[in-house]
Amino acid sequence: MISTFYDQTKLIVTGSDSYHFSNLCVLIGSWKINNPLVPMAVCDYGLLQDQIEELKRIEGLFYLPNICAAFGHPWEGKAAIKDFLTNYENPWEILIWIDADALFLSPYPDLSSLIVGYDMLIDAHIESIGNIMHECNREVLNLRSDDAYFSAGCWIARKGVLLETYKRLTSLVKGKGNLWECDAFVASIYHESLKIRTVNGGIWHSRGKTSLSTCEVKSGQVYHEGQLVYVIHANAHYEVQKDGRRIFKRVDLAEIQNYYLSYYITKLKR
Repeated sequence: MISTFYDQTKLIVTGSDSYHFSNLCVLIGSWKINNPLVPMAVCDYGLLQDQIEELKRIEGLFYLPNICAAFGHPWEGKAAIKDFLTNYENPWEILIWIDADALFLSPYPDLSSLIVGYDMLIDAHIESIGNIMHECNREVLNLRSDDAYFSAGCWIARKGVLLETYKRLTSLVKGKGNLWECDAFVASIYHESLKIRTVNGGIWHSRGKTSLSTCEVKSGQVYHEGQLVYVIHANAHYEVQKDGRRIFKRVDLAEIQNYYLSYYITKLKR
């Protein structure tokens, strides 16, 4: 069991294969600095044995093996979060999902109070379902084109919602359209009629469609309209290194990534 030193009401979950491991290292470094009291679990989408052993040596981090069939794409693993969590033996009430190519920039506020009365905390995309989702998936998933599209890269949900439907709907659209896993995620929210508390994506999930280009960096801290950003996501405006690491083209943001990677290498890697 995890030490009572950690917040056992919450759990950060991510996933990675071997190619994206360098991105995961940046994320882990950012977690240890900004949200170290919340346990983190890493789903194995195809990691190498030495990478697995490296993760197992990090305090507060839990390695979750793949008990499913082999994945043809990491997105299948992401949609199978519920299956991976059967290997997590500690209690939790709030799940914080974050993609492995995203990173924490500042500590979260009190999520327990913010989610009271809601099923999820999430930011809506600036475009609707009809602008993003291919018609082939919209028909299968039975969604309206004028409804909001939600970001699957970082979200927060209470226990007991979303995960089972997410896996089932992903199986219906696997490989169809360009964002099939994200489409199934959005559909799960509507199919379960979840109560959503929308948050400002520029602050809670800075990415290509929110504040990735417009955020300000001051003394190593990232701000959006004067407020500290919690998460930034390398899903746009980046270059890929040989090891798979996504480096922001903005030098000031790349320096922050390098800082967290350096922390991982010097303080966590053993």
